[in-house]
Amino acid sequence: MKRFMLIVGCCFFALALQAQWKIGPKVSYGTITQTSSKIEVVPQGNFQSYEIEYVGSSDVKSIGFMAINDLGPVFLQAEFLATTFSNNFYVVGFKSDMDPPRVYRENYFIAELPFAAGIKKGNFKLGGGPVMDVIVDTDSELSTMSNYRNTSKAMDFGFQGLIGYNLGLVHFDLRYVNKFTSIVDGFAFGYDRMKYKKSANRLTMSVGLTF
Repeated sequence: MKRFMLIVGCCFFALALQAQWKIGPKVSYGTITQTSSKIEVVPQGNFQSYEIEYVGSSDVKSIGFMAINDLGPVFLQAEFLATTFSNNFYVVGFKSDMDPPRVYRENYFIAELPFAAGIKKGNFKLGGGPVMDVIVDTDSELSTMSNYRNTSKAMDFGFQGLIGYNLGLVHFDLRYVNKFTSIVDGFAFGYDRMKYKKSANRLTMSVGLTF
């Protein structure tokens, strides 16, 4: 992972060396747009079924770098962001009706690599493009439960839409990231199947500086 971070950092500095690219720091703050809802569980084991519900997420926080290339009426924009957020799950009756219900939190730490291309009109810009998430670490309270399995993949993908405005060196971006995976794709209990297609889509507002 350290080697990967070094490679990405070198790529951004290489972009900065090109005359048409500008690079600088960026911070963002946002939210997970998915609302609370129950998750259907199809048990595959010999113990009784249980209930699990997605009950919300923490705020999304990011810090990193952005690089932008203005090409007249169009633009290219690449970013490297260290992003963190958490999802919360309410679990009832796991293995036994006597088990007290409680909320479990999964914390995610990701290296987010968004790329966007689009059009410019004055100081406004509108674009979109792919987003790659590299899972750096996951800290899950669900892991204290028996039969827990971490099924998260090293990389995850999505697509972003972006509306931006720049004021000199300052760039303001509103981004919506649509994830390609479900909220429950990162964990499982035994080999139970969880039928839930909704994703942890992100809506964030960011501020960056380019030089």
